[in-house]
Amino acid sequence: MSSASDLRARRSGERLRWGLTGLAAVFLIVLAAAAGLGPTGREEQPGAGEPLAVLGVAPGPATRPAEEQ
Repeated sequence: MSSASDLRARRSGERLRWGLTGLAAVFLIVLAAAAGLGPTGREEQPGAGEPLAVLGVAPGPATRPAEEQ
């Protein structure tokens, strides 16, 4: 009986090792792809700091407070 449980534990350990190896391989592939692509170097666009310009909306006319008489 001990032989069957040893075999099962060994297979479970092998499955875990293969799973972790595959996970590490995928991580390294994604890391290499990200390093190859690099940052996009975003260029400063006109009006990037203005929320209305980003939305493409022009501000309305300025309103004056009512003059006191």
